[in-house]
Amino acid sequence: MKLSNLLMVGALALASCNNGGGQQPTQAPVAPQPASGQVSAVPDSTAQQAAAQQGAPTQVQPQALPEPITKFVQQHFPGATVVRVEADQEFGGLDYDLTLNDGTEVDFDPANEWEKVDCHVKAVPAALVPAAIASFVKSNYQGQPITKIERKPMGYEIELASGLELKFDKNGSFMHVDD
Repeated sequence: MKLSNLLMVGALALASCNNGGGQQPTQAPVAPQPASGQVSAVPDSTAQQAAAQQGAPTQVQPQALPEPITKFVQQHFPGATVVRVEADQEFGGLDYDLTLNDGTEVDFDPANEWEKVDCHVKAVPAALVPAAIASFVKSNYQGQPITKIERKPMGYEIELASGLELKFDKNGSFMHVDD
């Protein structure tokens, strides 16, 4: 990661801590992504720096994403581009909420690990679904793709294309249908 990107992330964290996070989110322009879906480093914009100083959550340039997040998007959503990034100061660092050009939403925790993947009407990439959950859904809800998966402290919550929500423990064992 380039020094300018590290400085921008640091400025976001500092601005969020100093403002207490009680203000409304600010909008900063988002630069177009390269056609290949690759994220390239560019200098930080003045508008982005001003937004960082106004409070959290803050719109940030996709080019300022940490490398693990960039790699995650490239691996699991090849050809997709990040069209919106919102960073929010959380205990332990920044979390990032991304929107991809196809409408998919991906949330990351301060450790840059995914917390939620919502593909809305398309199936979540199979590599993100634990094998036990995929097997259960295939056996009990054949033909119903998993369109959303969320990691929770006690396990996983998924949503099927029908809108049905199911909860699983950390081992992927079915617990119950969510009301």
